[in-house]
This record gives sequence, C-alpha cells and structure tokens, in this order.
Amino acid sequence: MPKILKAVVLAGGSGSRLWPLSRQQLPKQFLNLNGVDSMLSSTIARLSPMIAQDDVWVVTGEAHATGEAFSELDGLNKILEPCGRNTAPAIAIAAALLQDLSNDDPVMIVLPADHIVTKKDAFQACLKTAVHAAEAGRIVTFGIVPTHPETGFGYIQTEKSDNSLHSVIRFVEKPDLENAQKMLDDGNYYWNSGMFVWKCSVILDQIEKLLPDVFFQLGQMRARWNNGETWQEVIRNGFDQMPDISIDYGVMEKSDIVSLVAADIGWSDVGSWDAVHEIAPHDSDGNDISGNVLAIDCKGSLLRSEKNLIAAVGLEDIIAVETPDAILLCKRGESQRVREIVDTLKDGDHGTYHLEHVTVRRPWGSYTVLEDKGQGYKLKRIKVLPGARLSLQAHQHRSEHWVVVSGTATVTCGDLVKVIAKNGSAYIPIGEIHRLENRGKVVLQLIEVQVGEYLGEDDIQRFDDSYGRVT
Repeated sequence: MPKILKAVVLAGGSGSRLWPLSRQQLPKQFLNLNGVDSMLSSTIARLSPMIAQDDVWVVTGEAHATGEAFSELDGLNKILEPCGRNTAPAIAIAAALLQDLSNDDPVMIVLPADHIVTKKDAFQACLKTAVHAAEAGRIVTFGIVPTHPETGFGYIQTEKSDNSLHSVIRFVEKPDLENAQKMLDDGNYYWNSGMFVWKCSVILDQIEKLLPDVFFQLGQMRARWNNGETWQEVIRNGFDQMPDISIDYGVMEKSDIVSLVAADIGWSDVGSWDAVHEIAPHDSDGNDISGNVLAIDCKGSLLRSEKNLIAAVGLEDIIAVETPDAILLCKRGESQRVREIVDTLKDGDHGTYHLEHVTVRRPWGSYTVLEDKGQGYKLKRIKVLPGARLSLQAHQHRSEHWVVVSGTATVTCGDLVKVIAKNGSAYIPIGEIHRLENRGKVVLQLIEVQVGEYLGEDDIQRFDDSYGRVT
C-alpha cells in the first residue's frame, strides 16, 4: 500500500428525488435510509481499516456544516463550499490541499457520500486494485457490473479483458431502454459510479491540461493560502469564481489515461424511491413497509411513515412517503419525476416544503414549527441541549415571547441576564440583542411566539456564535 492514502467524500448534493424525506437543508447523505447510520457515516466506515477517519476529508456546503447536518459533520475534516460549483472544482481544491497539508503526493480516493455498498470486502479488494493502478499514474474509476438495462445511469465502455482492471474506451450518456439492453448484452459496459482513485499530482495535471480555467482559479487560491491566509477563508472568498463543471465531463470523458475497476460490490446510488424499494427487505407480498403503516392486501409497494398513520387497502406498485408536513404519492417506476415536484415547489408559492422539515435540527438542538399561517405570527417549540446556546443575535422585523415548559433557561436581553425556570417567560423586543442558553443538565424546552410583519428565518443578525455562524 502507498505511504500516504487519503479519501475525499463528496457530500454537497441536494437529494431532491428523495423528497419529502430529503430536503435542501438536510439532503439524503445525512439521512439513515437502510440502517442505523447516515449514508455519510456508512461511506466513511467502509474505508476502514485501509483509511482511518483522520485521513478522510468531507467536501460539503458551508450551510450544512453550520446547520441541520452539524451533528453528522462535527469532528470530521471538512472542506466547506460557500456555493455549489459541481465536482471538478471541489476535487481540484481537495487535491491541492492534500498535497500542501501533507507536503507529499498522496493517492486520493474520491467517493460520493450518498451511495450504498453492501459488499465491503469486495469494495476493499477493488480499492486495492485501483490504488495500485493509481500509483502507476492512471486515473481510475469504479465501473459497476450492471444487473439489468438501466436508463437512469451513464455507462462506460471498456476494452475486452479477463482482468479486473480495464482500459476505458468511452463514456456514454444515459441511454434509452433499447440501447441499455444492447450494452448489457455486449458485456463490456459498466455503470458509471462516480467513484475515483488517482494520485493528487496526476489529477491536477489532467485538470491543468483539460480544464485550464479551473486550474487558473485554483492557482490563485493556492498562492493565497500558501502565503499565510487561512485556506478555508480563501475558499470562502474565491470559490464562486470557479467554473461550474463536473469532473466526468471536464476530465474523465476526455482523458487518455483512464482505467476502470469492474466492481461487483452491492452498489446502489439510492437515486430515487424506486431504488430504495429495490434494496429494502420486503414482506411476502413484495412490500417495503416502515413506520406507522397499516397495509391490507397491498402488493409491491413502498409505504413509509415518519409520524402519521398510513392506512392502505388494495394498493399495488405504489410509493407513499409521509413526513409530518408532506405526503408523496406516485406509481413505482415514476419516482425519478419527484425532482419535478421539488422544482415546482422552489418556483411556486408553496412555502419552504423543498427547503426544510417541520422540525429543523440546529447545532444547539432543534425547533419545530407548530403553526405558521402567514398572519403576522409564528408558533415554535424550541429544544436546547444541555450546555448549548444559541447565537447572540437580533431581529429587525419581529419580537419574540418565550415560555419555558421544561428545564431552565438563561436569557440575555440587552444588558440584562436572568434565569427562567419552568412556567417562567421572557419577552424580546424587536431589534434587541439577545441570547438563549441551557446551562443545566436536562434538555431545555420552550414555546416561542414570534410576532411581526416578516417572520422569515433570514431575519437574524448574529454578533457571536459558538458554531461559526457570525453574520
């Protein structure tokens, strides 16, 4: 094995096709879809023992690291993107950082955070093959051995070979069913997994050759962090100048040094509710049922409830997913179109259903919107973990009334700091600088009533924050 081996996990996607469970502020890579751990945690775990967690870097949105995904990302090495620019800029920055921080030329493994791999031993065997090829100067991708004519994936054609490592001929866009069947019958086509292995120097040389605009912007940023500026601050201030382009389109499809490891690893990109149904355990009628569900004479359906009862009779090949604020209903085979729902929610006057759940996780705890009718007030339940505190903040358009229902709150309001026990209350006027803390040993719960002409979550100015969210 190489002297230095690093992994980069890409965790910046939106997971829109798994709405309503996956939302923009908490996408699928931070959710548990088929086990006890999140998809991100499972991705990192399958690298062990070849790569320790300290040698794993996660590339994700800055908003995720300081928002709902804080608990999943806390304690991990992170490269935070202030905006989305696709995979090529993210990989370029990660490769340059790994070189500069290690003062060496590591072999770099790139994995999406939102895939499922059920055969860990087979995955690690493929990884060893890929690392060996990468040390010899190749850029290596994992090609998934296809099991059926899939129209939702890109394909990779390789030269015929009896070895597990193949030379790549070309990349193929998502095909129609007829061409997908032809490629399956040919036997030298593989699904494009988006998993890669290469030396940092090799991928940077390819980016310089094939994506000169990306390489130029990277050079500008790299010079700044090597001249004493903090690299994360350099990324925060310069990343938006990067072109928006994928590593597949920008490098992999054009490079002449690409090899493929044929991988039969129990892989799924979990890209839709149909994919979730395929990998889930089924009852005797082919149903995937979880949560508060009563199903009578149903067949081949996915029925998932997060809170409210789903009562179903005589359904066949139906997907029904319930969360406390939304219900998805569609036929099996149509779930790729869930993205159309999310796009419509973004463009229309439908509130924040695409953005966040009713209960929103925060680094300090969570809040649940109990009522928000757009009538000049909003009602919330707030939970603050022991030892946690909200930012020192102010609002320009709303006042807040707090009533403690359990635990003890320490409230800063202007120059006044007071302790409020159960049944006590506090009033925060518009524009007043304030903070809420839980200095106790049990969870603090309170009811918040917001009153004002504008009640959006962006009406907040932070002056001090324990989680790096100062405005």
